[in-house]
Amino acid sequence: MIQDRSCLAVMYHYVRDSAATPFPGIRALTPALFVEQLDWLQAHHTLVDLATLERALAGDVELPAHAAVLTFDDGFVDHYDTVFPELRRRGLSGVFFVSGSTCGPEPRLLSVHKTQFLLARLGAQAFADAVIAACGPAQSGLPNDAAVFGRDRWEAADDQMVKRLINYQLPFEQAEQVLDALFARLIGTAADFARTLYLDEPMLREMAGGGMVFGYHTRTHRMLSRLSVEEQRTELASGVDWLRTLTGQVRVPFCYPWGGRQTYTADTVRLLGECGYSMAFNTVRRRLSPVRDHRYELPRLDTRDLPPHTAGDGDPVAALEAIEEA
Repeated sequence: MIQDRSCLAVMYHYVRDSAATPFPGIRALTPALFVEQLDWLQAHHTLVDLATLERALAGDVELPAHAAVLTFDDGFVDHYDTVFPELRRRGLSGVFFVSGSTCGPEPRLLSVHKTQFLLARLGAQAFADAVIAACGPAQSGLPNDAAVFGRDRWEAADDQMVKRLINYQLPFEQAEQVLDALFARLIGTAADFARTLYLDEPMLREMAGGGMVFGYHTRTHRMLSRLSVEEQRTELASGVDWLRTLTGQVRVPFCYPWGGRQTYTADTVRLLGECGYSMAFNTVRRRLSPVRDHRYELPRLDTRDLPPHTAGDGDPVAALEAIEEA
């Protein structure tokens, strides 16, 4: 009988020394702390690849005790420059989620990242003032729900407020117009910035050849729960075939933009199955259970939920239980 052993899925985004860049306010894990965290994970967990987790979800194998899997969102060039060499040096594999519109010959700078870099440049209050001056108070009719993005105890309340305004309250087209104008005025050309921020297709191929796995993160990183069923299908439909062709993978996973429970719907889950995705990760903060969790709603913990950011030397399991969501 297969035991219900949990798996710690760890979620990463930027892995860079932000203090050494023109945007020191970007929230990132430094390369040194990334190495330190990998040391801790390897000391206290058995790091497994995605294929092992897939077999456990199917009930074909039992996970090792204290299993963990590494996931990386948004397809940043950090993952090629810093993460890939370190994982390959250790003989490890990671799962990297990319958005389709960011990796081609004309990459698109996603609104979520325009927001992050404008926040880093302006600060939350000045950014909010600039947005409101450009478009007036949000008139979308959507509730200002602080929980929509899922719990993030590492982010300041005013940063969260701005991100809700841009990504949840304003109509997509209006938000994009405001962000485009502010980004062009305060930072530069979005297309040029995108070429330095994201992985390109040759990098994806090289990483796949080095044992890394790729998953889809929608076409444009829009919040799926705000879209119609057909709009959601457009965001999801091309990912499996594109990544199969690019990497040679047969099975393609998915992760939800933002990933809180309110950022996708039951229709999203159904569409993932219809489009052929093998599994999907959200951002609910707890360890996943291959026996009890739905394969399209697999929870993850953020890198900042783990040592060296939290105490865990004595009892890593107890350290995690203190921050996990019910």
